[in-house]
Amino acid sequence: TLLLGLYFGVGFSIGLAQLPPNVTMAQVVSVATQYHNLWFLGTWLQATGSLLSVVFFLALVHRAGGTTRLAGLLAILGSAVLLAVVLIEGVFTIGLAQAAVNGHPAASLTSFVIMTVFTYVYPIVPAPVIFLALGTILLGSRLLPRAFGYLAFILGIAFAVVGLVGLFTTSVLTIVVLSLQSLWVLAAAITLLVRPEPLSDATGKASLSS
Repeated sequence: TLLLGLYFGVGFSIGLAQLPPNVTMAQVVSVATQYHNLWFLGTWLQATGSLLSVVFFLALVHRAGGTTRLAGLLAILGSAVLLAVVLIEGVFTIGLAQAAVNGHPAASLTSFVIMTVFTYVYPIVPAPVIFLALGTILLGSRLLPRAFGYLAFILGIAFAVVGLVGLFTTSVLTIVVLSLQSLWVLAAAITLLVRPEPLSDATGKASLSS
């Protein structure tokens, strides 16, 4: 969560949010050249932060005994898609910065245009699948209070809604739900640290009996 927060901070520091939809080639080349190293750093922060987030999601699935359930498999699938989306976006991010300094302005502009589209992709498939699956798993275990399962459901539905609405309005809606996701992850992580681990049966699944 910290690394992803820094990633968005880097984006604002290089003026990514201020670039208009009809950005010109000269504007992209100027920003890509001036902040070349920050583009690279942002790519690393996003990729590493997303990887660690996936590790956390899969750890929740594992500790809740959901790895053999359909919901657990869907969480794994959603996590794989998430990493694929992030890494492909990273390729175009590196491409826009490197193409600018190598004297390929057209390639830099093309990479920038494609890179910015990925903000719309995350809430369409990966995010809803991950959080709806996590909600199902957490409600079927005693790993975390049931409120986290219900909130995961709400996040999954919210991502699905903004994934559709955002296509016809603005991707800013995705940023809002991403902020709520970050709060959920932080709260879940802190709760795992301070809450006694539930008793588990031989299969590793938390016992539902009192």
